[in-house]
Amino acid sequence: MPQANPLDFSGYRQFTGALRRLADVPAWDAQDAEEVRASLDGASGRELRRLVELPARRAFGTFFTGSELAEKLLGTLRLRSDQHFIYDPTVGAGDLLLAGARRLACESSLSATLVAWGQCLAGTDLHSEFIEAAQLRIALLARQRHGGRDALPTGWRKLLPHIKCGDGLKQKALFARATHLLMNPPYGLTEPDAECTWAGGRISAAALFVMRALEMAPANARLFAILPDVLRSGSFQHHWRERVSDLATVESVERHGIFDDTADVDVFLLELRRRAADADTQTKRWPIAVASTGSSVGDYFAVHVGRVVPHRDAEEGPLRRYVHPRNIPVWEEVTRNSELRRHEGLAYKPPFVVLRRTSRPGHPYRAAATVILGKAPVAVENHLIVCEPHDRSTDTCRALMTQLHTQRVNSFLDERIRCRHLTVGSVAATPFNPP
Repeated sequence: MPQANPLDFSGYRQFTGALRRLADVPAWDAQDAEEVRASLDGASGRELRRLVELPARRAFGTFFTGSELAEKLLGTLRLRSDQHFIYDPTVGAGDLLLAGARRLACESSLSATLVAWGQCLAGTDLHSEFIEAAQLRIALLARQRHGGRDALPTGWRKLLPHIKCGDGLKQKALFARATHLLMNPPYGLTEPDAECTWAGGRISAAALFVMRALEMAPANARLFAILPDVLRSGSFQHHWRERVSDLATVESVERHGIFDDTADVDVFLLELRRRAADADTQTKRWPIAVASTGSSVGDYFAVHVGRVVPHRDAEEGPLRRYVHPRNIPVWEEVTRNSELRRHEGLAYKPPFVVLRRTSRPGHPYRAAATVILGKAPVAVENHLIVCEPHDRSTDTCRALMTQLHTQRVNSFLDERIRCRHLTVGSVAATPFNPP
């Protein structure tokens, strides 16, 4: 028997089949109306998780927004079908487009409403199953808004011509028409193309979608996006934030927290307005990350990432004490450890403090620390951040470990960085009072 393709989305057709049945019912009874309500309010995501295997969802970064988060993103936005063109380049099953449609008025008849909405709502996705779901859900919303009494007109899909299969990175015509851009793009990594000048190596697909949207959108187009928090707070994303600020005024950056119960990633909500070509690019740029009001770790310590990359670095050079997250206790001082490793790169002379890079909001303490003591240089794995005191004092190291073990530091880091690892910049900016 042939093996099922783990990257196949065809299972989602079971959900679109249920949507088609609802769309074809001549007049809805109470049970039909309740099924329609559920299909427009969270069912798309639940059915995605039930019908499509996790490897496929992860491979394509497919995690649907849900109506609550979509409504939070758009807030008090007002839309008119005769004035606006709303485009979602990664439309999925249409959650964000539905939130946009809820802000549009209805016309005198169901057919007229579909015509009006079809001229101003646009969405693309690579997967035909999702496009069918998006079309059906827009049509069901229109029927619901008209009371569910009238059947959909024959050939109603032709009234939604801009919701179609396509690569959202290549829709220049749709981007050029857009007055409003809505997106919850894939969060995985991708290879940049030749036009990408703000990053090298593998980059966030979400960052690429935002950048392409801004590059192709007209002046004053508004962009509303749900994005992984690393783009807001990560050190390596600094160039992306600078480029975004060159192209758009930053209207709002709002931390949200965990995307949902199934996608364990912190996200933030972003609102931008595309600048005109001759606009002043120095106004309303990306807000400065929260900073300590007094002295910080970087004032008293040199902060680095450990230099040993396990399974890649050759075990050559001097035999040294070797520390990594699995062989040292948290919130203690370590003078000796039995593990040794040959390492010809940089080693650190005690005393110094190491912090686990893996860190997430909700941990009892974000900056889990250990003081390393002794006389001989120590090799440190790259899953640890090293803080070397400028004054070479053990007391300064102890003071840092004590202060990291506080709610004050937790609160600062939760505000500063919501991604799953600490960065050199976030640690250096952490408040610190010298002994």
